[in-house]
Amino acid sequence: MSPRPKRIRVLKEPPSFKGFTPIGGEHDQKSAIILHFEEYEALILSDYESLNQEDAAKKLQVSRPTFTRIYGAARKKVATALARNLSLIVEGGQVEFDTVWYECSHCSCVFKSGNETTEQCPVCNSTAILPVQEARKFGNNKSEKTSSVKQEMCICPKCDYEIPHQLGTPCSSILCPNCDIRMLRKGSNRHLFVLKKRQNS
Repeated sequence: MSPRPKRIRVLKEPPSFKGFTPIGGEHDQKSAIILHFEEYEALILSDYESLNQEDAAKKLQVSRPTFTRIYGAARKKVATALARNLSLIVEGGQVEFDTVWYECSHCSCVFKSGNETTEQCPVCNSTAILPVQEARKFGNNKSEKTSSVKQEMCICPKCDYEIPHQLGTPCSSILCPNCDIRMLRKGSNRHLFVLKKRQNS
């Protein structure tokens, strides 16, 4: 039996940002948590607007159980991004907006149009515009150059013990087996600072 197709979720507007990146510490720039549009909206409706799940489900135009599942997945993803020091990207999902929203590929401006003949960005006048659903379609922000990426290393700032970096696992979450201190990404700004401090001491 083939699975039932997902029902399109209806959103009022897309977020004005594309995601969040951790400040400070080390984070894996090649790994990110993808938060779908409907998951972002579920968080806004339930946690920011403080709607009960019945009313939030009506706004998203899904059933109560479906909203509960979407909301649970969203909270899990946000918690994972925080716990593992990963970027959070908002894109993709089965959604449509109640008005037509566009994103400019040149200046990243997000704007809505009152007609279907919009041809340029109102900020920079670029014609490189796409409906938000297409501009932020799942996978569009992924790098295609994965096979040629050089193997990165985690290194101990004290004894220079190295191990291969594992995608999705911050180097700072690994303890050096020799020194019992947190490791750094080899070649990172923090690592270069440590090397410079060694030279000056």
